[in-house]
Amino acid sequence: MSLSLQKQAEIRKVFKFKGLPYNPFRRDLYTVEELMQGYTAKHPERSLDARIAQYFLKKSKKHPEIHEALAQRIHDHAIDSALYKFVNPKAKATRKIIGVMGSHSTARNAVNYAKIARLSWLLVRRGFCIVTGGGPGIMEAANLGAYLADYPETALTDAIKELSKVPTYPGNEVPYVAVASEVRAHFKDSGVSLAIPTWTYSTEPTGLFSSQIGKYFSNSIREDGLLAIAAWGVVFAPGSAGTLQEIFQDTAHNSYWSFHSRGPMVFLDKSVFGAPPSIFDVVLARATQDKYGDLLALLDSPEDVVDFILAHPMQSEPKPKQARTFGFSNHLLSKRK
Repeated sequence: MSLSLQKQAEIRKVFKFKGLPYNPFRRDLYTVEELMQGYTAKHPERSLDARIAQYFLKKSKKHPEIHEALAQRIHDHAIDSALYKFVNPKAKATRKIIGVMGSHSTARNAVNYAKIARLSWLLVRRGFCIVTGGGPGIMEAANLGAYLADYPETALTDAIKELSKVPTYPGNEVPYVAVASEVRAHFKDSGVSLAIPTWTYSTEPTGLFSSQIGKYFSNSIREDGLLAIAAWGVVFAPGSAGTLQEIFQDTAHNSYWSFHSRGPMVFLDKSVFGAPPSIFDVVLARATQDKYGDLLALLDSPEDVVDFILAHPMQSEPKPKQARTFGFSNHLLSKRK
């Protein structure tokens, strides 16, 4: 839960941090506008996002000294609290959050980029909220689909066509960001979605299509938290080792009812996840043994993924045990179905 203003004031008296480019005691998630403050095509390194990344790399090259370590932990706790409020907005139903995972290097002109963007567009229009890791590639595609969910599908097609003029970011960060900024400027009324990136991946450009950004210093807390709030399911697009880690981490969460709920796990792209040695078969064997094999699917089309998720809503643990800390938001969610 978030700290009260009185409690924050008490902590500030004990821990007086100076010279930080970030506020350890922030109360809200970041926005694109905040993280991009100071950015110019000539000096992309002057954005708030880039300045925090540079500071983080400098201070974390070796084990950070105690004051810096504490500042980072307090900041990440503040992001935890802000995410809790996002999942459970006041006077509104708890958001039905779907996670989308996949490669950060997927080009904007790739088939799977378009599939994920359309999938996200469809899911948001059916009442779900998208969360990603906040990076480029598959993550950008998912946030893009959510961003344009209030627009007709032709707008999404046009946006992808425009973005494809600069398909990848390595070596092209400025034009990569510029074309995304043009899309944002053209389509101003954006839909809601969440990104949870980390300054551990300091070379990735700021994602421009999420409405809220929960950026962490600690990648391990970020990874666990991202999967924790995706209680209504996770869609996995092809990726590399990071995506593989997320697949097995989500498998563990489902198997152990880590957050008092189980959600569907959908693998998009049969040619990748079904090819030997089949990742899908491995996860399905574990899920079947733990009695949730019906929540897994290996599919190829966005429409089939949406149909599967709609037919397989989140399951609540019959007799929940003690809640884990970050998963407390999911514990509440399971009671508000």
